[in-house]
Amino acid sequence: MQTSENFNVPSIIRITKMHGNGNDFIIIDELNETLIPEDKKPDFVKIIAHRKLGVGADGVIFVQKSRLSDAKFRYFNSDGSEAEMCGNGIRCLARYLAEKLKFSKNAFNIETKAGIVKVEVKNEYTRVKLGKPRLSWTEIPASKSNSIPWSKEINVCSRNFKIYALRLGVPHAVVIVDDFNFNLKNVGRKIRFDKQNFPEGTNVNFVKIISKDIVFVKTYERGVEDLTLSCGTGCGATVYLLNRLNITSNYVKVLTDGGELYIEIKDDFVYLEGQVRKVFDGNLNVNEILKDLELVK
Repeated sequence: MQTSENFNVPSIIRITKMHGNGNDFIIIDELNETLIPEDKKPDFVKIIAHRKLGVGADGVIFVQKSRLSDAKFRYFNSDGSEAEMCGNGIRCLARYLAEKLKFSKNAFNIETKAGIVKVEVKNEYTRVKLGKPRLSWTEIPASKSNSIPWSKEINVCSRNFKIYALRLGVPHAVVIVDDFNFNLKNVGRKIRFDKQNFPEGTNVNFVKIISKDIVFVKTYERGVEDLTLSCGTGCGATVYLLNRLNITSNYVKVLTDGGELYIEIKDDFVYLEGQVRKVFDGNLNVNEILKDLELVK
């Protein structure tokens, strides 16, 4: 049985739970010291993000010092895999930093594995510049294609879908649908694990177009391996694609199961804006949590 001592972590760790449109995260502050050794982070994330055995979250954010910006954003999915970027997660981190500094600063440059990201905070609202999407098959990555944006007709679960793909921090597939009256989770999982077309896997965004200014997006997230209430980079990638196809305008309200997000396309950059909720600050009893670690391995 694991303990905090042989796992080489403190017995009590201070955490913050936040969510952006129902996309929920545990934040662990490592600005002053490393609390979880690098080789232990994946297993540690698996247990504390577990909905039954731990705190429960779509992902875990470690905020660390950066030589390049105000802070470094390390993001781990609930399955323990590390991702380059998370739009809603970095919005939560920005509010965390603003409150830590007592709102003496409301704009941050945050280092991520996908590059430096700029975030602005205004009370519960945060706006993040997600960057320019990558469209070529080599950058996504996806199966070889000369079409930009990448697209392909694929039969999934006895149904034909036209799938587009691009990269906005992480890989995203976009599927335009008339309705959500089919098993989104099964179809999303099949596309996510389609190694022939997506060698590194992909997030899958199903979008229903309501008007040029309003869409509804449901996302199957890689690493969470389920539908989530919201995905920030997924909404950004979806609107960018629709705008490029002349289907939507430059400023779009995105409805998700977790609430509303707003996406702006400006000078080929994607901006994401929405509310952030701070759920609680608390102490994690590491010795108790680690007793069940073997159950999630």
